[in-house]
Formats: sequence, structure tokens, C-alpha cells
Amino acid sequence: MKPCYHFTNKDQLESILSEGLKPQYGINSQLISDSRERKVYYSVGEKATIKIFASFNEILLRALDGRISPELYETYSDEIKQKLETSRDVESWMGDGVYLAFDGDILNDFNEEKLDDANTSDTILPENLYVCVLKDEHTGEIVSTKSSDIVTYFIAKNTKDFKEVLKLTGFFALRIEKKVEEFRNTHLKVDYIPLSNYYKLYQSDNDDCKSAHL
Repeated sequence: MKPCYHFTNKDQLESILSEGLKPQYGINSQLISDSRERKVYYSVGEKATIKIFASFNEILLRALDGRISPELYETYSDEIKQKLETSRDVESWMGDGVYLAFDGDILNDFNEEKLDDANTSDTILPENLYVCVLKDEHTGEIVSTKSSDIVTYFIAKNTKDFKEVLKLTGFFALRIEKKVEEFRNTHLKVDYIPLSNYYKLYQSDNDDCKSAHL
């Protein structure tokens, strides 16, 4: 199995459940990828997901703070420019984001050598998609579905100290150091819920999964 991760906003889940994860060139991909092709962009494995998330945060923070060149800014679509103007910070840009997971073995064009900026021309069918959630190991309760919490858990799991976090994430480590340490001292685990099941939960609980048991 080759665990692959794709970030999306919850408001996209209905269409993904209906049509699958289709190749496109979304605004997040436009910020971090040199490619202009319509693809499904993803990362392979936990460490690659950490790296792409940290890189995306650094690029986005520079854009939000106006620390990018006018030449680069002019390459952005009107949609990106508008969202940069209306987003207060990284969290408001990311919105209510989740990670979708799938097995890279199902792809016709999986590239073993490209892990942190991988892409495919395939449409990934809904039945092959799962939503990443954090659960309490003891109670089985869903603690969080937020993409930032999933990545923070991955960082805590794959590092032993701040030096390793810094090596893995660069200066992004300075902003998450405290939260990573908090996650080291919790009894959490990542679980994967079929997209169709999660969407029912998402609808019935009015976007609040914290009290749910699966």
C-alpha cells in the first residue's frame, strides 16, 4: 500500500462524493506547483505530507504579508488575488480543510520517485477515498478532522525533538513547536473513514464530528 494524501475543503466533499477526485488546477496547487496542468495533486506518506504542508504555509504566509515580487503576483489568477485580499491569515485561507487519503497502487501513473509534489491524471473514484481523522486511542472518539491537526500529529509521530522538527519543516517549526509538544503527550491515532461514511456524519452533525463514534 502507498498512502497518499490530498488536501481539500469540506465544501468540496459533496461534488467529490458524486464525481470523484478529478484532475484540476486549483488555487492551492497554483501557489505551490510550477505545473499548470489539470491534475490531482497529492503527497505520498507522512513525511512528504509534512514537507508540502510546511512549504505551502511558508509560501502562503509570504503572499498574505505582501512579501512576494510584483512579477510573481501578476502570475496569480484573479481567484487567488481575491482570496489573498479577503484572507486574514493562513487559517482563514485554509478554511475547514481535511485530508483525503487513497492508495497509490490504484493509480495508472504512480511515480515512485516523486513523493512531495506528486500528481496524477486519473480521476480517483469516491469508493477509493477516505477522510483522515484523529481519534482518542482509549475512547475511539473523533477528536479532530482539521488538516493542520493531522499534520501536527504526523510531525509529533515522526520526530523526537525540536531539532528534528526544524530539519523536517524548516522555519515552520517555530510556529508549531508548542502544539507538536502537546501532541506528543496525548493518546491519539490517525484513522481513515470512507468518504461516504464521513459525509453522512458531516451532514448529520452539522459539521461537528467531535462526539461521533464509528
